[in-house]
This record gives sequence, C-alpha cells and structure tokens, in this order.
Amino acid sequence: MLRLGFGYRGATVTDLVGRKAECENLVRLAETSRDEGAHLVLVRGSKGIGKSSLLAAARRELGSDDVTVLCATGRALAAEYGTVRELFEPLGLTAGSALPVLETTGQPDDHYAVLCGLYRIAVNVMADRSLVIMLDDANACDVQTLRWIDFLLRRSAELPLVVVLAWQPGVVEQADLLFAEMADISPAMMIDLAPLSAPDVVTLIERAFGRGPDPLFAETCGRITGGNPLRLHTLLTLLCARKVPPDESGVEHAQELGRQMVTECLPDLLEEPGGHVHEVACAIAVLGPADARTVGRFLELPEPFVTSAVDALRRKEVLAAQELEFRHEDIAGAVLSALPPGRLAELRHRAATLLNDEGRPAEEVASQLTWLPELPEVWMCCALREAAAAAVRRGALELAERYLTRVLDQVPGHPATLLELADVLVMMGPAAALPRLTEVVDQMADIGEKVKILCRLGLMAVAATWSEAAFDRLAMILDEGENSRIDSELLLQVHAVLLTVGLGKQASTAQLLTRYRVPPRRVPNTASGRLISGVAAQAEMLAGESVQSTLDLARLGLVPGSVVHAGPALAAAAVLGLSGEPAEAMSALDRLITTSGVDGALDIHALALATRAGLLDHAGDLAEAHADAQTALEVVERAVTPVEVALPCATMASILLKQGDIAEAEEHLDRVGEPRFGWTYGPVMVMKAAVRRVRGDLTGALDLLLECGRQLTSAGIHNPVWAPWWLDAVCLLVRLDRREEAVELAEFGAERARRWDTLEARGLSLMASGMAATGTVAAELLGAAVTELSASSARPLHVRAVRLLGEVRLSDGDAKAAREHLRTAINMAIRLGDRAAAAEARELLVLAGGRMPKLGARPADALSGRERRVAELAAAGATNREIAEELFVTIRTVESHLSNVYRKLGVELRTDLLAALKNSLRTTRA
Repeated sequence: MLRLGFGYRGATVTDLVGRKAECENLVRLAETSRDEGAHLVLVRGSKGIGKSSLLAAARRELGSDDVTVLCATGRALAAEYGTVRELFEPLGLTAGSALPVLETTGQPDDHYAVLCGLYRIAVNVMADRSLVIMLDDANACDVQTLRWIDFLLRRSAELPLVVVLAWQPGVVEQADLLFAEMADISPAMMIDLAPLSAPDVVTLIERAFGRGPDPLFAETCGRITGGNPLRLHTLLTLLCARKVPPDESGVEHAQELGRQMVTECLPDLLEEPGGHVHEVACAIAVLGPADARTVGRFLELPEPFVTSAVDALRRKEVLAAQELEFRHEDIAGAVLSALPPGRLAELRHRAATLLNDEGRPAEEVASQLTWLPELPEVWMCCALREAAAAAVRRGALELAERYLTRVLDQVPGHPATLLELADVLVMMGPAAALPRLTEVVDQMADIGEKVKILCRLGLMAVAATWSEAAFDRLAMILDEGENSRIDSELLLQVHAVLLTVGLGKQASTAQLLTRYRVPPRRVPNTASGRLISGVAAQAEMLAGESVQSTLDLARLGLVPGSVVHAGPALAAAAVLGLSGEPAEAMSALDRLITTSGVDGALDIHALALATRAGLLDHAGDLAEAHADAQTALEVVERAVTPVEVALPCATMASILLKQGDIAEAEEHLDRVGEPRFGWTYGPVMVMKAAVRRVRGDLTGALDLLLECGRQLTSAGIHNPVWAPWWLDAVCLLVRLDRREEAVELAEFGAERARRWDTLEARGLSLMASGMAATGTVAAELLGAAVTELSASSARPLHVRAVRLLGEVRLSDGDAKAAREHLRTAINMAIRLGDRAAAAEARELLVLAGGRMPKLGARPADALSGRERRVAELAAAGATNREIAEELFVTIRTVESHLSNVYRKLGVELRTDLLAALKNSLRTTRA
C-alpha cells in the first residue's frame, strides 16, 4: 500500500516532510499571539506545492483549549460572505444557512454594519482564547470575505489574532494587490513554499516503497517533478501501481511516466486566453535558454508581451524560477513534438538567421542549423565550420565532428572541411575514429595534407589495439620513397611516426629494427631531424648493434632549436643513460623536467621524472630516486588525460626492493598489471621476476625471465643492458643446478655485449660468465666484472659483482677471501641504502665464518652519507628548508631522506633523532 504524507492525515509536525520549520513557525506565532498581538501570515506557492497540507498540519497541532482555529477555503461557493459562513459554522452561530448578523441586517447594502457585526463576533471569540483564521486558496474567496479580513486586521492590533492566507500568486491580480496592502497594515510573516529538497524527495520515496531508493532514481524523480509534492505523489503512485522498483532499473520507467505527465498536462499549461503563452513556449523550446528581448525579436512581439507570457509560464511551473528555460528537458521535447515538421523547420531557420544576425556565438547558430534538412545559404556552412573550431577549443570533439559532417553532407569533398574533420577525428582517439578517418583521408586530394594527417594519426595510435594498421599505412609511404611526391622533411616526419608506432607491438618492432632504422648521416639538424632522431636513437639502442650510432642520434635529438619535441627528446635522454653517458642523460632530463613543469605538460613531466628516478636508482642514489619516483606518481594522479604508469611504478618497485620493502614493491607492480609490449615491457618483467625470486619462487621467477627473453628476441631487441633478463636468468639457473643452460645463456649475453661495447655491458657479461663457470675461472671472470663495474656509474651492479665474487670464493673453500669481499659488499650496500643487497651479503658472510650483528642492531650503519648528514642537521634543529639550502637539494629530497632515516633508525618523531644517533654511536664504540 502507498504510504505517503501529502494529506498528512494523523501526521505530526515531525512527519511533515519538508515543511516542519514552516509549521513550527505557524504554531509558535499562534501560541504567542496573546502577548504579541495580531499577525498576518501569507503562505505563497504554486499549485501542489503543499499549502493545504501545511495548514492542515498546523491546525492539528493547534487543537487545544487555548486556541480557536477557524478554517475555510476559497473553493467554496463564491456567494457574498460565503467563506465567512464556512469559517463561523463550527461556532454554532448559524440560523438556517446564515449567520445571525447577516440575517438581521436592516439594509442589504449596509456592508459596514455587517463588517462591524462580524468583527464583534471575532472579538467575543478572542475574549477567552486566541483566534487563528486559516483561509486556503484565499485568492478565490468572495470579495466580501476578503474585505472583512482586511477590516478585522486593521482593528485588531492588540488582540490575540493570527490570520493565515494561503494562495497561488499571479492567478487573481486583485487578490495579490489586496494581500500586499494587508501586509503593510499589520505585522506579517511571509512563507514561500519552495520545492522539496533532494533529502525530502528521498524520504517520501522511502515512505512510498518501504525502502531507500537508488540515488539516480531519487534524482530522476526530483528532477521530473521539480520537487512539487503533488506531482511527486502522482508519479510515485503510478510507479507503485506498476510495481516499478526504486533502483536503477526503474529510472527509465520514471522518465517515461514523467514525459506522459508533462504531455498530458501541457495543453492546459500553455492555454492562456488572449495571451502569447503558447508562442513564447515554442520560441523558448527552439532557442533554448534566451532572454526576453531575443524571444521578442524572434516572435516579432513587444517585450512586455513576452514578459507577461513568461510570468504566466513561471506561475504554472513550466519555466525555471530564474532562467528563461524549461523546468526540465521533457517539457521542451513535448512542446516541439507537437509542432508540424514544416513549421518546426521554419522556426529553426528563423532562429539560426536571428542568432547569426545578432552576432551570437557560432555554436548557438550551429545548434539550429544541424536540424535543418537543407542549408540553402552560403553563410550556414561557414557558421558550422566556425562552430566546429569553437567546439574543438573547448574539447567538445564529438560536437565538432557533427558540425563538420553536416557541412560535408551539403558540400561533399570540400577540401578544407575534410582536413578540419580529419584533425578532429585524430584528436578524438584513434581506436574510435580510425574507420571514419580512413574514409576522410581517402577523399583528400592533397598528398601532403593526407600524409600529415596520417602522421598525427600514427602518433595517437601508439597505445591503440590497431596500431599495426597505422604502421602499414606509414610504411607504405616510406617504401614509395621519392615516388610518393612527398618532400624530404615530411618523409622524415613519417619515419619518426613509424618508429614511434612500430615500437608499440612485437611484430612491428621486429620489422622496424630490421628494415626501418635510420643511420645518423641521413638525419639533418632540422626540426624534422630532431623529431626523428630521438625515436631513431631509441630503435638503434634496442637493436643493440652500435653504441656510437645510438649516441649520435640521441645527441642530435637534444640539440636546442626553435621547435622542441618533448617526446623524442625524452626518448633521447633515456637512451643516453643506457649508452654509458649518464651525466649527459641527467642534464637533459633536468631541462625536460623544468620545461615540462612550467608548460604544464604533465605526461612528459611524469615520464621525465620516472626516467630520472631510474637513472638515479641505477647509480645507487636511492633517496633521490625515491623522491623523483614518488613525485612522478603524484603527477600521474593529477593529470587530466591518462598517463602510462608502468615506468614510474616499475622504477618505484626497483627502489623499494633495494630498500627491503617487498610488499609495497608488489603493490606497484600489481598496479601495472600484465605489461603490454613496448618501451616498459622488459623492465617490468625483470622486476616482476625479482619479486618472485625474493619471495622464494625461483622457478616462477625463471619462467618470467625466459618468457621475457623469448618476446624480446623475437622482436629483434638485442640490447644487453636495457632489460638484462639474461643475467638474472643465469644466476637462477645456477641456483637450480641447471649449469649447462646457464653456460649457454651466458654465451648468448656475451655475444650481445660484444656488439654493445660499454662498461656496463662488459661487466654484465663477465658476471654472467663467472656465475656459469666454476673454480678459479669463475673467480677470475667475476674479478674482472668487479674491475669493469667499478669504473661505471652502476654502483648497485658493482656491489652485486663484489658479492658474487665473495660467494664464488666461499664455494671454492677460500673463506678468508670470501669474508673480505663480502664485508666490502656490505659496506658499499649500506652506503647506498641498499638493504636487500647488504642483507644477502651478510648471510653469506656468516656462512663464511664472519661475525657481524644483524643490520638492525646498528641501524645507523644502514644510513647513506647523505642520509646521515640530513639526520644530523634535523637532530640539531634545522628545518627541512634549511637542510635543503645547506645541502643544495630540494625540500622533497630532504623529506625522502628523512623518511628513510626514520625507517632505518626505527623512530617516528624528529625529536627522537638525536638519541637514536647517540645510541648508535655508543654501540659502534663498544
């Protein structure tokens, strides 16, 4: 059964949904009237807004011996004093059908005597108790009753009287004026009943259905009914009768019923004898939100006529309270659907012409033109193209496509419009726009413009599932070469885009690295040359065949020029770091981070920070690396457009593993998920395997590494240092007693290292070969690896080589030499903050007979030199800013250092640092 409180039968003030405060005000005023004198209360509101329910609830609350409540309604017969008779009937003063004072009046026209007689009756009632007179639909009362109410208020200033008049403004002009005069002569309270609030709507839906509604369902019901209690009651009654649930599945039913309610009542709402209500409603439906002047020009009506019609529509709640627009969109649809198609097209044409003549924004004009079956005037296509450009500027790409498509429907093959549409389709996202874009590009006659669009398409397609299609189209242009009638600069752009697209998929990467690499001599020092050199260096590095060619291309990509391509420059900087030139790479990344931060290019900013974090991590500067990686992840969260998280997450995981935080490292790798093939595939797979190894799943780690190797090898990626999966796999094969496979894989890596001849590549090769070998050969190879890596910037790899040398010495039975190497590895790892490497070396040291307490016994030993200095300054009372200025680092770096210090020393507060450092010092001396 429907349980609603619109009638409020038996309801209390607490049950009065949305009107509790108003009811309490009425009751308080009546109860204090004996002390405060007469008051007038004007309750205003539209039809169905709850005026009658409010008066009924107040009447029930005042049902006591201290107050007399007389109620009547203007809906009674409008005979003279008809409402007065209804008011006084409960007092038993009737004689037949009339009050005695009305029966005994000598002269029928002597209204003054009647007013005085009625006044005396009211005074007698107020002699014992306060009197509350409530008139509902007061604007419909007979004239004599309203005159008596005015008469009574003027003479009752000191009497305990409250007169409550509820009415709908704008229906009877004379009543509106009279009530305004009454408010001037007596203390008055104005109660304007507003639509129900969203929580009130939810409450009434709960009462109707016996359970809470879905937020979308409640929002829909409130919007459809405008918060009008009567309309909401009607809607909920219909929904309950049809057993529609108050959840998302019921939203469509509610919308349909709302449309039916609007359609059914619309003729009555728009009916206004002698006015222009219907015409104005049609104009607003066509024009959308407008002003009275524009509507008047559209209809060729004087503005006062429009204003009068607007007031009538607002009284009927067809229009919103403030703006010149419908209360909700269903009303506009119902108004337009009632118009014949020819008439509607005529109105649209007139509206477009008017808005264009007034110089209104092009999009306002276009919103009319798109509905027209034909565009007979030249200016119309121009307006649509201008509107498309405006839509692009504010990011409304689908709307821009609609405008331009409408132009091409009218003027097929128009070159400029085709180019504009192609630009829009590229920006919309390649996966969604490719089929349509292909049609558009094929219609373009200018080969140069066509290729430019294809280049843009290719750059957008890097992450799309169909990037092979873009690759094939671009490769075809390159294969044609000089026969393609494309200038050399544009061909370079095609080549750059092809390289970018090709590295996104395994199959196209293999084709790219074998067929479409670019030698440095073919790349000019121009904007197009710099565009291609960065991604060309990336391809050359992955192929792993020539360090010098890679360096030449990367350096050209970083040459300053009038046009700077941030993406290729970032690729070039990353390549320098992998080619044995970390200082150049860091310098380039510093510039990129600064410029991208100033320009607000958050995607480049995040990736540049993550790349720098990776270089710092590789160099063993974990605190700085952690700060950069954390900032990169924060920038990713702030970015409006999606930014690839694989690189910053994999870098952060590498740092955290070294710091001994395995769980958090796993969380970052889980965020990456299954890595797709591309620039981050190898590093992510190596890190996922590292986590498995630390967790003790050696076989699972090896499987990941071997799968990574198969994928990279089949793609033609032979660089030994980009993702050194093979070294980790060799170490695992040895631990799993699969030495023959380890020897074979070590030879695989050595062959690639010979081609990619850098310190790091030689060191990795020697480490792998040493692990696969046995006896004195193994020690000699690992000793050579230590020597090579000691001259490189890869300090964590140097630590690893020293530890492996100690491990081999231990297995050969030379415990003394093993202890020497392992102590060196521990000291180096502690200085770097690499707790994982230090812990591994310590376990081996203990096996070799060495004595060393657990690293946690002397926590300060785990501090790097920079961390110890930061800790000492903070313990001395310096602020983070002062520390940053003292050490010439950023505040974020100081914060990262302190975070590591707190964790390593096991303290939580800055004030505990001094004691922790002193305790560590005493332990050391002991």
